[in-house]
Amino acid sequence: MINPELQIGDKVICLHMDGESSIMPGTKGVVYRITKVFGDTQYGVEWENGSRLDLISSVDAWDSEENYEKRKLKKIQKKDITESSNYEANKRLIANIDIFKFFNMKFLQKYLIMVRNSGITNMFGASPYLYVGKNKIEQEMLYKDLEGDEYDDMLDNADQARDEMISGTVKYLESNNKEISVENVQKFLPRLAVKVVENYMILY
Repeated sequence: MINPELQIGDKVICLHMDGESSIMPGTKGVVYRITKVFGDTQYGVEWENGSRLDLISSVDAWDSEENYEKRKLKKIQKKDITESSNYEANKRLIANIDIFKFFNMKFLQKYLIMVRNSGITNMFGASPYLYVGKNKIEQEMLYKDLEGDEYDDMLDNADQARDEMISGTVKYLESNNKEISVENVQKFLPRLAVKVVENYMILY
């Protein structure tokens, strides 16, 4: 789970720090202070490179070192996972690390869990459901016997997921000096949705 609650003394790993090039993804640190500012939780961290920059809950992404190590252990214990596949997964995560910068991964993580629990698809087919919206999903599922709280929750959040994906795609285009046009958004939206799902599958 991205951005777990932390306590003073907890070891943390940075996944993304907004606007800071000195704290790269993968940098480790120890929490020494916790404050609340305008509804945000800020964690003061002593980073391994000597910096003392805060993690801010609304804009930054992190994981506890304990959770990170548990995930590594689970991967090692799975019979079908080899060192090479772990390397490839980590390589894909680093390649997609900008996704944390442009997209609201906390919301999209929760939404992808809704997609999974709804039964409409598995994670390998989930990326289109990030951006098609409620009406399109309802039309596609019209003749399928899908109902229940999980399906309803997913539908209720489908339009917000679409809006988050469009907003993140526009930020991506701006950051890469690409023209902000309907054509470019439609071109890059599916590609970036795949990266969002890849990050979700690697981390969770």
